[in-house]
Amino acid sequence: MKTVMILGAAAGQIPFIKICKEKGHRVIAVSPEGDYPGFDIADDVVYADTSDKETILKYAMEFKIDAILTDQTDVAVPSVAYVSEKMGLRSIGYHKAMIFSDKYSMRVEAERCGIHVPVFYKANSEDEAIGIIESMELPVVVKPTRNSGSRGVRKISTKTEIVEAVRDAFNESRISEIIIEKYINGKEYLVDGFALEGKYINTDVGEKLYFDLKGKYVSKMCMFSSAKSELDDIERKVLETNRNLVERIGLPFGITHAEYIYSYDDNEVYLVEIAARGGGVFLSSDLTPKASGINTNEYLIDYVVDGKSIDVSKLEFKKGVAAWRCFTFVPGRINSIDGQKETSEIPGVFKVCLEDLYIGKRIVEIKDDKGKYGPILIEGDSKEDCKKTMSEVERTLKITTEQNGIVSEMVW
Repeated sequence: MKTVMILGAAAGQIPFIKICKEKGHRVIAVSPEGDYPGFDIADDVVYADTSDKETILKYAMEFKIDAILTDQTDVAVPSVAYVSEKMGLRSIGYHKAMIFSDKYSMRVEAERCGIHVPVFYKANSEDEAIGIIESMELPVVVKPTRNSGSRGVRKISTKTEIVEAVRDAFNESRISEIIIEKYINGKEYLVDGFALEGKYINTDVGEKLYFDLKGKYVSKMCMFSSAKSELDDIERKVLETNRNLVERIGLPFGITHAEYIYSYDDNEVYLVEIAARGGGVFLSSDLTPKASGINTNEYLIDYVVDGKSIDVSKLEFKKGVAAWRCFTFVPGRINSIDGQKETSEIPGVFKVCLEDLYIGKRIVEIKDDKGKYGPILIEGDSKEDCKKTMSEVERTLKITTEQNGIVSEMVW
C-alpha cells in the first residue's frame, strides 16, 4: 500500500481519489475547509490552501507520502511539482509547473517555441492596464494571469467598458497581475493530451459554445472528438500546434488541457492557454475516455505512484465523441424541477449532475463558471448523435425560477 496525497477534494478530484483507493492506496485529501465530497472517501484529511506549497510540503513529510497528485485545478499544480521535487518523487519540475500555471509565462514560452499567441501585455496596476488598453485598438481581452473558470476574463469593445473590466480582472487575480491581449476573431478549439517518458500524444479535440453574456466568457457546451476521428483540416492544424508546443516545452509526463483560437483573419492557430492537468467538468475523468478510449487518469496514477510506464505512441484509440452541457437561470428562487429521472434515461446520457439544485435555492446573476449548473454528460458515435441527444435533454429537463411573481424557464 502506498500513501498518496491528492490536492483538492471537490468533484473534479473524486476520480483520482477513487482510482487510488481501488488500487489499495491510502489517500490523504488536502483542501480548505468546506463541504467537499472528497473528504468523505479519503482515508485522511488535511485542511490547507492547495496553493500553499510550504504547508503542503510539511504535511507531505509528516505523512511520508509516496506520491502527490491533482487534477482539474490550476492552483495546485505548482504545489504538486514543488513537493514532489523537494521529496525526490516523480515531478514535472517546479519551473515547468509555473509556466503551465501562469498565463503570461506560458505566452512568453509559447513565443519562444514558435507558437502563435495574440499580441499581449502584462499589467500590475489598474492605471497601468488602462494606459495599455487606451493605446491599443479595441476590442481587447483582459484576464488574470493566474486563475481559471473564466473568472475575471472580459472582452472590452468600447472605452466605457475599460475601467469595470480591468477592476474585475484584478479582483479575480491571485497575484494582482493581469494580461491584456489583442482579441482574435475566430473559432475556439480545445485539445487534451498525455505525456509520458518523453513522448506525447493528443487524445481528443473539442469545440466550445458560450452563453450569450456581453463581454464575458462562460461556456455552456463542450464537445470532444477522438484525435483519431475523421477530422477537418483546421482540427488537424490545431492538434499539430498543440503537439509542437508540449514537445518543445519538454513536459516529462502528465495530462494537458489546452485552448486555441483559429483566426478567420490570417488562418493561423493562436494559443489561448494550456495547463498541465486534466480539463474540468469531468473531462479527463469521463469525456476523454469516452471519446478516445484512453484513460489518462489511470496511466498517470500508475506512473506517478508505482513507476509503471507505457509507450503512449502505441495506445489503441476508439473513434467516439463525448460532450458536456450546462445551463443557467434567470435570477430568483428555484420553484420547480421536472424531468430529472427521464433525462438520465435518455440514450446517450451517462451522467446527470443536479445534486446542488433544490426547490427554494437562491439563484444570482451569472458572472463566471460558478454561475452555471449541471453538467449533463453525453456520448455518441458522432457529433450529430451528441447534438440530437442534447436537443432531447433540453426538451426533457425543465427547471424554473421565480422572482417577484414572475416565473422563468432555465437558460440553455
